[in-house]
Formats: sequence, structure tokens, C-alpha cells
Amino acid sequence: MKDTNKTKLTAFACALIMLLGFPGCSVLTNIVTKAPDLPGNPESVKMYEKDSIDMMFIDVAGKTYAPYGRIKSSISNESLRDCFGYVDDDRNTRIYSLCEDPYDNYLLIKNINGIMEQPVVWRDFTTYGEDIFTPDYIESFDYEEWGSSGGYPEMREFAINVKCDAEDIRELGRDYKINGNDSGTGGVKNTDLSPFEKGEILDLGVPEYSLYKKYDMDEPFELEVTFTVTTTNGVTVDVEGRFEGTVKLGEATEMTISGNAKEGYTIK
Repeated sequence: MKDTNKTKLTAFACALIMLLGFPGCSVLTNIVTKAPDLPGNPESVKMYEKDSIDMMFIDVAGKTYAPYGRIKSSISNESLRDCFGYVDDDRNTRIYSLCEDPYDNYLLIKNINGIMEQPVVWRDFTTYGEDIFTPDYIESFDYEEWGSSGGYPEMREFAINVKCDAEDIRELGRDYKINGNDSGTGGVKNTDLSPFEKGEILDLGVPEYSLYKKYDMDEPFELEVTFTVTTTNGVTVDVEGRFEGTVKLGEATEMTISGNAKEGYTIK
């Protein structure tokens, strides 16, 4: 289980909300003040029907979505990433992307003035028949039109578990290349910026969305990871050592970082 006092910084910053377990959750019927506002020159998105399928559809950002499910209970207001526009001519019925869904497989439609009206989750219809990453607060309506389309709640990763045997570390960062190409950056730190304790295990894994639409996520890939330390004095330094290898999502490696702010840091 991940330590909910840690902040994990990733190439896709919104994903950290999922990793933190949704702190400060509130019921989505109250998302008036914190929800992203309409963009400039907002688009009116039209709902329409298809003769062959008994469902409504909308087209957003080059994808076609259909109603899929609901919010199980509540999520954080900060889970709403962007507002794409509004539905038909109702500027209060708005379309949001979700921070925990970097693929934009799901959208949420919510009337911001509808106190009793529950938001509805729409799903990219090109994922029909597939099992896709689905934030765990989304619950399917079990519409028969979606058939066997399902999801898994935890995003796959190549796990890099780093044991801290060092002193004076406020943040451990990493940059990585996949198949020789720069693919991500980020790191991990305590939310109160306190230093890591010896014996702590720090998760600096490479998530599946780093490969999305670039490489086959079921095939091995070449991974190179370099590390940095930000000390308790706020100085960022390179770490001696790196990870290199051919890996797959679902696999893991364990490393140990040692040293201190005066003598420097080494990872093995």
C-alpha cells in the first residue's frame, strides 16, 4: 500500500491525485466554485443518436463518447482537469476531463446548478469490448450496449522501489528514456517536505501511460533512468548510478540509495 503522506510527481501531474487516495474528497454536486470554468469561446457540444445503436453520443476533441456510468459516491473537486464546453444550449451542463484518466477515455457531464442531479460518466466508444484503465470511483451502468467492455482500477507500471539508506533527502527525482527517447520526469517527496527516513521504500515507477500510443504496452521496452536528489537545504544534485535494462509493465526492480548532502549520493 502506498504511503498517503507521500506526493508522487509524474510526467502527467494530475495522476498524483489518484496516487494520494483523493485527499479532501467532497461530493460532486458541490463543484461550483472549484470546478474548471468554461474556456474562452466555449463550444456547444451536440448530443445525437445513431440509428444502429440505441444510445446518445457526443463528439469531443476528436473522440466519440457514449453514456457509461456514474460516480460511486464522491470524488475530489480537484479531479476535474479541463472543461471542454457545454451540452447543446445549456451552458450549465458542462463537460469535464478527469485528472486520474490521462487517456481521456472518460468524460464527466455535470449540471453545475443541479443540486439533486448526479453527474454521468461518458466513455470513448472506440474502447468498446476492451478492458481499459478506469479510475476506481467510476461505476458502470451495465448498459447492454457496452457488452463486455470493462476496466481495471490500477494503472500498470514498471515498479522501481528505492530503499532509502541515505540522509538529508527532501525529494528523490527521476528522468527516464524509453527505447532511447526522453519519456518522462518526476519524483517523490513528503507532503510536509520532511526528509525521508532510513528504511523507507520510495516508489519511482514508470507508468503505462508513458508508452501510450507510442509503443506496444504488452511488449518489452528499453528503459534508462537517472536520478536526482533535492536536499533538505533545497539544493538539487545528480545521483551517481542509474537503472538500465529491458523491462515490461508489471515487472519490478529494487534499488538502494545511500549517502548524504556533504558526500553526495549513490544508487545501486
